[in-house]
Amino acid sequence: MKKRVVNVIIEQLILENIKYIFGVTGKAISPFLDAILDYHDIEFISSKHESGSALMAYGYAQGSGNIGICCATTGGGSTNLATGVATAYMNSIPLLVITGQVSTFEFGKGAFQESTGFGQSIHTVDFFKPITKESLSIINPKNVAEIIRYAIRSATSGRMGPVHINIPFDIQQVEVEFKLQSREKKYFSGEIYDEDSPAMKETISLIDEAKKPVFLIGWGGVLSGANLEIIELAEKLKIPVATTVQGKGAIPTNHPLCMGIIGLCGHPIAAKYIFEQSDLLVAVGTSFGEFTTFGWDERFLKIKKIIQIDIDNREIGKNYPVHLGITGDAKVIVHRLKEMIDKADIAFKQSGNEIINLIKTKGRLVNTNLMDDNSIAIKPQRLMKEIGDHAPADTLFLADSGSHWAWAMHYLSIGIGGNFYPTIGLGAMGASICSAIGVKISKPENPVICICGDGSFLMSGNEIATAEQFNVSVIWIIFNDSKYNLPELSIKKMFNRTIGVKLSETNFSKLAEAYNVKGYRVEKPGELSGVLTKAIALNKPVVIDVVIDPNEIPPIGIRKLIVGN
Repeated sequence: MKKRVVNVIIEQLILENIKYIFGVTGKAISPFLDAILDYHDIEFISSKHESGSALMAYGYAQGSGNIGICCATTGGGSTNLATGVATAYMNSIPLLVITGQVSTFEFGKGAFQESTGFGQSIHTVDFFKPITKESLSIINPKNVAEIIRYAIRSATSGRMGPVHINIPFDIQQVEVEFKLQSREKKYFSGEIYDEDSPAMKETISLIDEAKKPVFLIGWGGVLSGANLEIIELAEKLKIPVATTVQGKGAIPTNHPLCMGIIGLCGHPIAAKYIFEQSDLLVAVGTSFGEFTTFGWDERFLKIKKIIQIDIDNREIGKNYPVHLGITGDAKVIVHRLKEMIDKADIAFKQSGNEIINLIKTKGRLVNTNLMDDNSIAIKPQRLMKEIGDHAPADTLFLADSGSHWAWAMHYLSIGIGGNFYPTIGLGAMGASICSAIGVKISKPENPVICICGDGSFLMSGNEIATAEQFNVSVIWIIFNDSKYNLPELSIKKMFNRTIGVKLSETNFSKLAEAYNVKGYRVEKPGELSGVLTKAIALNKPVVIDVVIDPNEIPPIGIRKLIVGN
């Protein structure tokens, strides 16, 4: 049977259980979008900017566990995808990024939006190479099905990430013989760790010998699903658990063995115990980045051994020398480790009881008195408490880059579902405002709350129009202090003066109404509870603009100041 290349692509995506494609229209991608109309099993979500498309696909992949699909036309449409694609690349989220191209007979002629690398034009395929696992071009229409399957396999295997495919306008419309093949099985690679594995034997031995071991779960541990069995191991052996900044949500905030976050905006108990008491750190799915380590603090090495488990061997020992490095899928390794520990005779660890007692006597949080402060403007600590107290237990949370992110890292309580979706790897402001839409589409039954700042909302708030158009009921809570708060703090610390950090005062509730989205303005403590209840009941996109105290300093902790060489 003959089908257009674009229909072949759509049918392959449907076979992979893809239900949504995010993108922006344009001539060079129009045959691909036209093909979507031939099918009832897949829907096109048209964003208002291509970066939003990629970030919505990113959020959808995070929420669904499936690959996210985004597309754009050639030229500026393709380059606009970059921030979302780079975010997926740095956070190991699988995307298939499809871009159009001018027709092959126009290559080198200077066609409108040509991006082939001929003359003084950008080269779309090369443009995406630094921010994807692979960047490919389809020139031979006969092997399109194989290339799509290969791209999906590449994006979803090993250390996951985005794969880009560029398709010329005329190639998209070529008819080819096509026979739909069955869905490929999951792809596995790497060493098989069993009871005879030296790495597993040594891991068991190190845990057995340690008196004060600690588990540290990073984003890789959450992404793989290893965190669930780490919690079981922790409960079995009374081992406390800390998370990285990216790993927030890996363990319920109120779990008795949860030390909280170590690093920027984290919890003092976690940092003090890991730095000064722990004799073994079992790190799962973390590269020991700047935020987690307070700028690569040498105290991570004090009186302890480090076991580092990661799917990417480039991360093993990258920032700290490790006693033992294990490369592979964290979930597979931790599952095997749990099986072996279940058979071993390992005593309870004193670190567990020490942490439980520390939490009871000192608590995890700083400045808890401000969580009940009645001042006007609203204290961010008070706002975080109100969000935690009144959001339903099954709420899915996102926090965008900025001081509001710092408040959320420290004060926001996450339950047993691990319902937190980060975009902080690249640190792009406005990213979570868009990815929240993808998360909500992937999990329509859960309330979704995106905590963001006025600066980030000014960058990407236009995508609330996408939420309104497709009735995606995200709630955005804006911490409005009329400035770039976190940059102001760091810049002032470095140079004792600032530039470019002030913002004009904006009433975002009125801005939301211009997009036909319900907006609320909160200016006094206690008002949020009623507003949030109304917002959830509406089951529509809602913007809640909260005026906060601009002088409160986020709980960023002690961070090494890095100005340059």
